[in-house]
Amino acid sequence: MRLMFAAAAALTLAACNRPAETPATTEAPAVEVNAPTGEYTLDPNHSTVTVRAQHFGLAFYTLRFNKVAGTLNFNAETPAQSTIQATVDVTSLDTPYTGDRDFDSELQNSSWLDSAGSPTATFTSTAVESTGANTARVTGDLTLRGQTHPITLDVTYDGSHSPHPMGMQVSSIGFSARGTFQRSQFGINELIPRAGNDGVSDQVELVIEAEFTRPIESAPVPGNTTREPVN
Repeated sequence: MRLMFAAAAALTLAACNRPAETPATTEAPAVEVNAPTGEYTLDPNHSTVTVRAQHFGLAFYTLRFNKVAGTLNFNAETPAQSTIQATVDVTSLDTPYTGDRDFDSELQNSSWLDSAGSPTATFTSTAVESTGANTARVTGDLTLRGQTHPITLDVTYDGSHSPHPMGMQVSSIGFSARGTFQRSQFGINELIPRAGNDGVSDQVELVIEAEFTRPIESAPVPGNTTREPVN
């Protein structure tokens, strides 16, 4: 009996001396940003703009625009104060179609993208709302076929470097974004379903992968800059 009381006392003493458990936290860790504040230019060789629309209820038909330009005014201290402007060359549309028709050209006619009358589409941000440690909701104006309507993009900050790991004297920053809009708002009404899945969906999804760069201002100038001028 004494042994049982002694064991119980030892367990009680151990419980009293046990350190308090650290309460669990749900806060996401701070995201490191290795890019300074300033104006960045879109890197067209490492950025893509793709569009998806459901095709007769079977699958999502996907096409890509190969020529994109843009400017990011990035605020590293207060990212929500950043702004972006982007331009897409509508004539650079690229589909996977391999048949006898020139399907890329057909989608640029007046019934679809009307690239002859409106050769570019633009997006200009109007507001940025932080939604997480590395996510934000970016609202802006999309202009397509000469018509402008607001859309919202869900944006994820993917990473940044300064300088670039490959030795280039640039600061780099990258984002992924997704959003949807109704193509009928912009006058694209061809094959919109009348009932069920008898056409191509009115709702279109944008999928964007974007890398931006800017020169590092303190980077050394190549070559010998102290040489005397030659007459």
